[in-house]
Amino acid sequence: MKKTMKILGLTVFAIITIFGTSFFTDKITYSNWRIENNSQDKSTISWTKFEWTNGELDGKKFEKLTMNIPCKVDGIKNPVTFQFDLGSNLTRVYENTFSSLYEINPELEHHIKRISRLQFWSKSKYFEDLSISFGNYTATNKTAFVYKNYGERLKVKNQNDTIHLGTIGADIFKDKVLIIDYPNNQFAICENIPKDYQHNLIDIEINKYGFAILPMKIHDKNYRITFDNGSSIFPIITKAKNISNYSTSADIDTIQISSWGQIHGVTGKLIKDTFELAGQKFSNVKVYANHSGLGIDNETDGMTGNALFWDKTIIIDFKNKKFGVK
Repeated sequence: MKKTMKILGLTVFAIITIFGTSFFTDKITYSNWRIENNSQDKSTISWTKFEWTNGELDGKKFEKLTMNIPCKVDGIKNPVTFQFDLGSNLTRVYENTFSSLYEINPELEHHIKRISRLQFWSKSKYFEDLSISFGNYTATNKTAFVYKNYGERLKVKNQNDTIHLGTIGADIFKDKVLIIDYPNNQFAICENIPKDYQHNLIDIEINKYGFAILPMKIHDKNYRITFDNGSSIFPIITKAKNISNYSTSADIDTIQISSWGQIHGVTGKLIKDTFELAGQKFSNVKVYANHSGLGIDNETDGMTGNALFWDKTIIIDFKNKKFGVK
């Protein structure tokens, strides 16, 4: 269901970002996530719903701007959402937004810890014993990342207000199989690829940040493209200096976007030629040039998001490094 989601009178886009790619190298070693499937029937795929959010960028209205997951967090009575963002290497809680809950639940403050109690100057914090439930799944972590000084400071009046609390990133899906069914607004986490989804799989890379890197071939040249479902509306986006590898057409679009709170512009051209991405053929697709470099994975040749797969189901096997489209 398409919806423009409101959070305490603010649009979702006011406190989240289009590009999810971000890298953190804090001194703390964040724990691996433990995923439990609480479904009584383990023989079937356990689907969890996500919600599309709509909004505006640079005065233009967009549908399917971001993917949000309705969640429940232990210790918080308010319903919460997390952005579904495989371009974020760490699942995170937004400190400013979380601290907004202290007024109605002061005990929550004890969950936020510094790297060391002696390092009062440290910028790095973590959430101790974070448990997030969505659908039939529960994800738990002893030391989850807190994005310091990020997120909207809200006036939470009651426990019925929905809070957009953070981002669910690639680290939750380490060594798991993720299936995203775009037409039905649902996803599933599996230990192995289900039988019905084992066809048309290709080999991919999973880089050191846990990102899925897809192969692309255009003009008889091969490229490496990061899959980032936090970059929802852009079929392909790359650094400005690389744009001519994909298209030399005139610019036909310009959009001002936000990457983790910083505003910058991107320009779009049309790729008229047929190209292959992740084993699928496409043509007449827009490619965007990021002129600032913000939010771009500098170790690959560009990023692709949800736009090319809106009518499909995708499979990412993070353990065996496979990608499929159904």
